Amino acid sequence: PGQPVKIIFERVEELEATAAEDATPVAAAAPASISNAVAGFRQAGKSVASAASAVLSTAARAQQTQSQKMLLTRSRDLLRTYIARNEVTKNVKVADRVIDAVIDASAVLDGKTLNLLMKAYNTCDNAEKAIQTFEEVFGLAGDGSETEVVQAHGGKLAADISALNKFTISALLSAHANRGDYESALGVLAAMEGNDEFEIKGKKSRSWSGKGDPLNMLPDTRTYNIALAAAAKRGTKAGLKAAVDIFDSMPDPSLSNPPLGKPAKNLVTFNTMIDAFANAGQYQNANDVFKSLKQSSLRPDRVTYTTLIKASIKSGNLEKALDLLDDMKWIGIQPDIVSYNNIIESLCNANRLFEAKDLVNEMETTRVLPDSMTYGLLMKGLLRANKPGPCLTLFESACSDARTAALTENVQLYTTAISASAALGDHERALDLVSRMNRAGVRPNKKTLTALMGACIAGRKYDAAANIFSKIKNPDSYAISVGLQALCLGEKFDAALELISEQKSGQKTLTGKQVMAGYNKLIQEALYSGEYNVARDALSGLLGAGYIPSKLTFRAMMEGLSLQPDMPYSSAAVRKMSDSQPSDEKFQYLLFVLDSLEGRKLNVDPPFYSSILVLGAQAGGLQKRITSLLARSRRSSNQKEINLSEGDSGDELSSRQLTSWEDLFDNYSNYKKELGPSVTFPSVRVSTKKDFGRV
Repeated sequence: PGQPVKIIFERVEELEATAAEDATPVAAAAPASISNAVAGFRQAGKSVASAASAVLSTAARAQQTQSQKMLLTRSRDLLRTYIARNEVTKNVKVADRVIDAVIDASAVLDGKTLNLLMKAYNTCDNAEKAIQTFEEVFGLAGDGSETEVVQAHGGKLAADISALNKFTISALLSAHANRGDYESALGVLAAMEGNDEFEIKGKKSRSWSGKGDPLNMLPDTRTYNIALAAAAKRGTKAGLKAAVDIFDSMPDPSLSNPPLGKPAKNLVTFNTMIDAFANAGQYQNANDVFKSLKQSSLRPDRVTYTTLIKASIKSGNLEKALDLLDDMKWIGIQPDIVSYNNIIESLCNANRLFEAKDLVNEMETTRVLPDSMTYGLLMKGLLRANKPGPCLTLFESACSDARTAALTENVQLYTTAISASAALGDHERALDLVSRMNRAGVRPNKKTLTALMGACIAGRKYDAAANIFSKIKNPDSYAISVGLQALCLGEKFDAALELISEQKSGQKTLTGKQVMAGYNKLIQEALYSGEYNVARDALSGLLGAGYIPSKLTFRAMMEGLSLQPDMPYSSAAVRKMSDSQPSDEKFQYLLFVLDSLEGRKLNVDPPFYSSILVLGAQAGGLQKRITSLLARSRRSSNQKEINLSEGDSGDELSSRQLTSWEDLFDNYSNYKKELGPSVTFPSVRVSTKKDFGRV
């Protein structure tokens, strides 16, 4: 199993060889006996030789037909095997090689082999090849129209005329249903009915009456159900309307239905229509179809109730879903695992965990064994309800129970358990769970490793988290976000800056919001570690990528620098602040932020602006002087700029314009003598919609 298959057919014609050996002496002796004979005897000799040749070719053809039958039999067995395995890639290869072998043997496909070939293509979502095979063997358009067919194999692939029946046509309709092409499905139905007046999308149908098996050419309920499914799968208003038209055109199931005409609805017809309305969000119409089903001679089955339960859950009516579950049990239909899991998932999402646990107990008493999805839903519900401890307890109890131990060997369950360990900050337990996964033969995936990174971060093992991130191939957006957090907390700022620079503008994996969050985290941790150059590069990258700093960005800078937007009220707090003098690098970084924002004409967050003034007042000296000049240069967000044109004249034209606040801080001694009314300071744009801190 799992190996590529190559089909080799060897044609052995022993009968022909034996006949040829027997004919050799006759052919050799013929000229001697005829040489001195009369013309009539020579003519008689030729007739005998031609008769022997005719017998020889007839025997060869009989042997070849037997080989073809054996080829078709073996091909059907092979196709059934791979269809049952549901191996998508191999189904295509096997079907293609069967067709090549049939063409090489000049065999004629029968209905069963053709049906299996088309089914093999349909199971691997290769509807185009299924339709192409049908068109090739019959020379009929797969959409039932009069369109000319282009034969890919040059007419070498053929089928018996009796192979054109409702079974192979059902395979054709299934191909159209997989594509949601209800127009072609309707055209095929019209061709089966012999209706050459039907027209859709500008294509007129072609009657197939008299072209196939006369006893199996009329469409039955199954063919109509496939066309109904094709219309429902389209997922559009036009598709739903076509599905309703097909459903209404079929008579209701009743013993008084005439044998001729369109086939009557069956249970599959009702279930398909209920599912179509449910997927379209028309839950009332789905219930109306259900009511008409109960009024007919048919009885709902498990599929009907499961579909209605899903529809009720999608509509947000969980109580209706619970009532339907009770109705199933009342009429003697045992709910299956799908029905239970759907309701358990909804109860967990609604944080009704006790009711979900009661349903699991009910499943065990009714001998419906919970599967790995059931436990996964319960564990995720507990984790979502901020109950990581019970989540791990449920997982460990399932692992220790011999009846459910095999269910826990699932990557999703282990990933949820590792996430619960991360919520508890227990990285050692998370690492132990990964070791248990490997011993059980369960391979961790991206989500598992991402959850393990979160556990290591919660346990302050930042280097281990960064190492795990480096082992993830093709990480998704969430993995990159967690890995970036690990790099920042582990003070690997160069690697973090390189990673976020690759992802800026959302051109790779991260969204714009995730890129902003990454920059904020990098700036905060770099400032906290005193890496001001890294923080400068990060802010420059953020602005260079076209992003506008948000309140979260300003808050990250304030937390990284331990800034306060208000002056303390108590004298003890003032003395405590005065004891910790801010460094020049810290103050210069704040001036760099103001200059960078002014370069793009962006506003400063009021609390951030107030924290700069508080910091200058706390430091005194030159920093206090600069902050006083900042207060003089503040411009509100609704203040308009006035620019003088070249023709204007005034004393302002000869005033000195300072380039940046950081330049003023570095060269204050040079500018000190020039400071006065003639000096123009850089603007500071501050929104006045919010209150400032007390300075």
